[in-house]
Parts: sequence; C-alpha cells; structure tokens
Amino acid sequence: MPQSYKVFIGSSFIQFGNEVENGVVFNSRFTNPTDEKLLELTQELETGNGLNILVEGNTAENWASFNSHFKTIEAAGGLVQNEVGDWLFIHRNGMWDLPKGKLEKGESIEECAVREVAEECGIVEPTIIRPLSTTFHTYILKGQRILKPTYWFLMKSADTSKLIPQTEEGITEVKWIATKEAIELGKESFGSIRAVVKEGMT
Repeated sequence: MPQSYKVFIGSSFIQFGNEVENGVVFNSRFTNPTDEKLLELTQELETGNGLNILVEGNTAENWASFNSHFKTIEAAGGLVQNEVGDWLFIHRNGMWDLPKGKLEKGESIEECAVREVAEECGIVEPTIIRPLSTTFHTYILKGQRILKPTYWFLMKSADTSKLIPQTEEGITEVKWIATKEAIELGKESFGSIRAVVKEGMT
C-alpha cells in the first residue's frame, strides 16, 4: 500500500497521500503545494474546527516540506487489555486518553511503550502483542510547533494490583474499562486516540 500520513491538528487533520479511506470527506484538496502554502494550511488548521485537508501528489516531498515547520518529538504507548478483556484508560487534561510518553535516549520504541504504560498507570510492565499504526499530532510548546509521532502497540497485562495514576504527568485517574464503554470513550477522545481504539478493538 502506498505511504500516507494523517496528522491531527486540534480537531482537524491534514492527510498526505494519494489514496484515502472510503467515506472520508475533505474540505479542501491540494496537489504539491508550496512550502509557504503548507505553512498557511497548518496555521488554518490550528485555528479551525473540524477541517480536513488532503495533500496529493509527491507524498515524500510534501511530507518533508511539512516536517520542516516542526520539531519532531517521538513517543510510544499502548492499548492494553487485561485477562478479563477490559481496556486500560487514563484521564489527563480533562480527556480520556491512552498511556504514552516520550522516547528516552538509548531506548527502543518497544521499551519506551511498555515503560510509559507501567509508569503512567502504576502497573507491572505489560507484554506487547503486536504493533499498531503510528499516529501523528501537533501542538505548540513555548512558541515552537511540535510534531509528535506516537508508535502504538497492542498489549496484554496480567497485573491485578491497584492502579496508581502518575499525577506528576497530569493524570488524575486510571481504570480498566469494558470494551463497549471503551469504544465510546475512544470516540470522545482525541482524533489520534480514536484511530488507535478503532484499529485495536475492532
């Protein structure tokens, strides 16, 4: 399948590629936009609400041009299921989310993912079952645009101890949630989390 990238910017997204999912509706389409135009589109998405933009043409060049406007910070996390079939969710910054965090120097993506899940939820490190898709989202930190690719894994945990939220990371609650409720919570979360939940639970 040809390479494509979908970047969530607030409640909007920009997709780079020449093939799209069935049913996805785009507000605008651009073919090989200039570097200046990509920056303009980024600014539009940062202030817009629910805008979806498709960038077609030379995906590699368009993606490289888009990346030039950001500092990249890699992260990894997990969609974790326990032995009775419930899923691990955290509540952070007023939203239900999945445990994830930044890659540390000298650490593999897999090591980062299991460490972050364990630290943020207060459990023994889970076991990776298989990789899921990588998501991309952006934010602004101290006036600088950040692009965060997050590498996701489907995981299993046999830990039955009390969950302990990592409060210093802004996490106020951690809990195991049944599949039906977890799918609904995922729909109300960030766009990148919706994508992970949809892929991992269906």
